[in-house]
Amino acid sequence: MSFQPKLAGMPGRQTLSRRQKAAVVVHLLVTGGADPGLRDLPTAQQRQLVRDMTQLRFINRETLAEVIAEFARELDSIGLHIPRDPAKVLSMLDSQLSLEVIEELSAELGDDLLPGHGHWDKVATLEPEVLVELIDSESDEVSAIVLSKMPPARAADMIRLLPRERADQIAAAFARTDGVASTAVTQIGIALGRETAARKAPVFEMDGVKRVGDILNAATARVRRGIMETLEMSNPDFAARVRAVVFSFENIPDRVAPRDMPRVIRNIDSEVLITALAGIPQDDSAIADFILTTISKRLGDQLREEIEDRSSPTPDEYEDATATIVGVIREMEEEGVLSLSLRED
Repeated sequence: MSFQPKLAGMPGRQTLSRRQKAAVVVHLLVTGGADPGLRDLPTAQQRQLVRDMTQLRFINRETLAEVIAEFARELDSIGLHIPRDPAKVLSMLDSQLSLEVIEELSAELGDDLLPGHGHWDKVATLEPEVLVELIDSESDEVSAIVLSKMPPARAADMIRLLPRERADQIAAAFARTDGVASTAVTQIGIALGRETAARKAPVFEMDGVKRVGDILNAATARVRRGIMETLEMSNPDFAARVRAVVFSFENIPDRVAPRDMPRVIRNIDSEVLITALAGIPQDDSAIADFILTTISKRLGDQLREEIEDRSSPTPDEYEDATATIVGVIREMEEEGVLSLSLRED
């Protein structure tokens, strides 16, 4: 007995309407993890698509293959696609349109379809510091309009960043913006959007000092010293700023408070601590002295005995141990358990 459902038109090709073919393609895209952009369709078309899809039930392989091939051919034949949504067309052309045309479109289509609204959405995502910089050269009235278009929390942050006198002037200007035409607000949004787009986007999420600092924090002591020496010769100012953010095993006496060391040591495996202390070069003996003098005399004497009994660690063992200790201290700092003091070079 066969449990395969009977399909309309089996075993040959099924006859499907264009709407049914569209439903097949959409089903394939969605089940494949793609987003076909259904939310952009008119609601009536979305409802019809759902009805068409629920009526399909089963499609045989021959029909499915033909629908996919037809869809691929249509895609391949398209030379240019222009959106049907007026808002998208306006957004594409906003830098080319005159104010007169925008005013006409405002009356014809309604303010919500004007391109400036999209720009306002983008402007509202900027950091308060950037927004304050954007309105620095604007009039009080324009600045008041910008603040009015921002979410309340973002506007409050901007007010806090402004000089008191400037904030008072903008606050007074709110009363003069009641009669501003919607097209003027749109034009301000367009202008700010263009200025924002013209700004050079940062390639990295952090500045150069922080990037170099993070790299050096993860590097071995030998590599770290070599890079710092090169930086100090080529750019002393940059090197000083990098040194201020770098935290390595050698920096422990300078940046970890003596009162915090017992808590640090409690979070470190004793074998790791002994390996690190046993591998400290003679020139850096002050590191071991600092660590051992911040704990109880009994524990300090015990550690000294274990260090003497231990054979000298290999360079790799020493680097691994010191990296572990630095990682523990960094983690404690991130959790707020301790604070690293700033370097004063």
